[in-house]
Amino acid sequence: MNVLGKVLLALLPDDLESIFKFALLFVVVPVLVIAVIFAGPITAFEKVPLINAEQLKWYIDAAEKVKEEFKMGPDWRELVAVDAVRFEQDFSKASPERAYNLAQMFIKNVGEVVTEKGLHFPVYKLLSLDEVLNMLDFTEEEKDKVKEFLEFLKNTDISSLLDSGVPDGWVPAEKTLKWPVPGIYNITSGFGPRIDPVYGVERLHAGVDIGAPAGTPVRAALDGEVAYAGWNDGYGLVVFIWHNSNLETRYAHLSSIAVKQRQIVRAGDVIGYVGSTGKSTGPHLHFEVRIGGKAVNPLDFFK
Repeated sequence: MNVLGKVLLALLPDDLESIFKFALLFVVVPVLVIAVIFAGPITAFEKVPLINAEQLKWYIDAAEKVKEEFKMGPDWRELVAVDAVRFEQDFSKASPERAYNLAQMFIKNVGEVVTEKGLHFPVYKLLSLDEVLNMLDFTEEEKDKVKEFLEFLKNTDISSLLDSGVPDGWVPAEKTLKWPVPGIYNITSGFGPRIDPVYGVERLHAGVDIGAPAGTPVRAALDGEVAYAGWNDGYGLVVFIWHNSNLETRYAHLSSIAVKQRQIVRAGDVIGYVGSTGKSTGPHLHFEVRIGGKAVNPLDFFK
């Protein structure tokens, strides 16, 4: 320990000005660089609900169901904002039942009225968001976070998150390509411009998201050669496969990878397993098809 201390002291400049410059160069600057790199994702995590289309529909349906039953009810945006804080952005803890139970908390029975014929009818009151947050024992800091999420939801059109691009009951027709997760056809987000569920801005969604349980095998859509297999920023664990005719497929957010770079694969071979790595809001496969490097709608190959 003494030797290490002497080495560090030996590296320090002698005069005060040089020591300041040394600290600025080797301590302050790296810290600022790291802060800039991570500022975007951290801010997004704090202000944008990390919810997928299926989960979002639970809250919309819950709010509508309560309004039908009691002729009043909360805004679905309030429900999403509350659970973004309550579940600490882990919407895998959500369910249709929990969304409905939360929506019911906004309704309070305040008594009843009796008609001249002796009929009894309950009287309900719609509670405010603050009243429900108090019932949930939210701290002031948690209440502020709920309101930040709510502000984002009120000022952002996230309807595109609900548009999967396929009708209910859709089944892919396998022609040139094989479906990468056989038997699972739950498209949670389609190809094209959408509100990015993590950053809250409109971006091109370069593939389709297929909702599937973590650990589901992912299969190669066509014969080809593995161009890359590993970690790639927002993709998380990903496999890129080159095929003939200048075609490429990509399989992202995997929990683990079952192939290696330069490996030759056949259509239907297991190349990895569904996960939620990288920039992801829950277990799913992000599947891309590219021609000449340009992303095209994968569903066009399955019509």
